[in-house]
Amino acid sequence: MATRRDLIGQMHSLEHAVRLLKLGLRVPLVCEMTRLSDWFIRKLAIEACGEAPPKGQLPNSELWYLRGRNNLHASLFVSLYFSLKRGAGEGMEPLLAAKLLIKSFEQYRTVVEAAGLPEILTPDRAWWLMKSLTIPQLKRAQCLDCEGNYLVHIGDLVSIHRCHRCAALLRVH
Repeated sequence: MATRRDLIGQMHSLEHAVRLLKLGLRVPLVCEMTRLSDWFIRKLAIEACGEAPPKGQLPNSELWYLRGRNNLHASLFVSLYFSLKRGAGEGMEPLLAAKLLIKSFEQYRTVVEAAGLPEILTPDRAWWLMKSLTIPQLKRAQCLDCEGNYLVHIGDLVSIHRCHRCAALLRVH
């Protein structure tokens, strides 16, 4: 027999799974974040979203985040994510990670929509980005000119960093 604590934990997992699926996250990632079974998540996706979950290869490269507009969108998401993470306190259990991903991505969508920009970052790419930041592949560096924080590959981390926009402006002048 399940204890009250187990039932509450399962209810939170289910709630987060539905929100992640509605956000557009793929089944394997929802399984990892909620620790619910693959079969259950697939059935839940059909019930919650009214259609089969998206299929295809998951993001697997940090290089995508370092190119032009992709870098700007990824850097925006990372800033939102770290801002929320600071407010959440310590620890990164799977459900907290799911909650942070949901809130950060919803804020990303709101900012991008308000600016009238296309949504370049997908929920799957946002998840991979969160994962890449826990493994030392990508780090944030401050632009020398505009002082914004941008993603850079750990191998490219230098004391003087210019974002794509500032570097392009420098080449024009």
